[in-house]
This record gives sequence, C-alpha cells and structure tokens, in this order.
Amino acid sequence: MLRSPARLVGLALACAGLMLTGAQAGAIVPPSDCGKLTVEGKRYSVKADQLRCSTVRSYARRYLATGRRPRGFRCKNYPSTTKLKFRCDKRVQVFFAIRR
Repeated sequence: MLRSPARLVGLALACAGLMLTGAQAGAIVPPSDCGKLTVEGKRYSVKADQLRCSTVRSYARRYLATGRRPRGFRCKNYPSTTKLKFRCDKRVQVFFAIRR
C-alpha cells in the first residue's frame, strides 16, 4: 500500500467530513399550534408538523365534519377517554386535533 501525501490528506478530509455530518443531528421540534377550531359546536385545538397551518385547518375541519381523510393520509380516531380526537399522518407530515 502506497502512503503518498495526497492519499493521506484525502483520508484525513474524508474522516473529518464523516465526523462533521454525524455531529449535525436535527433537533426535535414540537408541532406547530394552528389555533382553535369549532366544528358542530365542539372546540378543538389543531396542531401540525411539516404542514402549513392554513392547509391543516381545512383538512381538520373536513375530517371532523365528514370523516373524509385527506388524500394519501392515514387517520386514526381515538376514544373519548383521551383528549386526542384524531391523528393523521403521511410519512413525516402529521396533524391532529385535541378536544377542548
């Protein structure tokens, strides 16, 4: 195995690059609060992650009123014993409603 200076410098740069990319882990960010929503006389707090609040509010209003989920999303309803009414996700995009 040849130990040329160029090869050693390249190896050192590759190792430094691996160390830097490993140290830059993403921070955990709480979901955005998209405000309160009233549907059929019941109040909910709507939250979203990786989606715009304007989009989430329309999705949540339609889901709460009709039960129709947005295209591509999987939704789960929760029993009345919990504060969570429903949660919908599509990979990293998530939105949910909390009973108020």
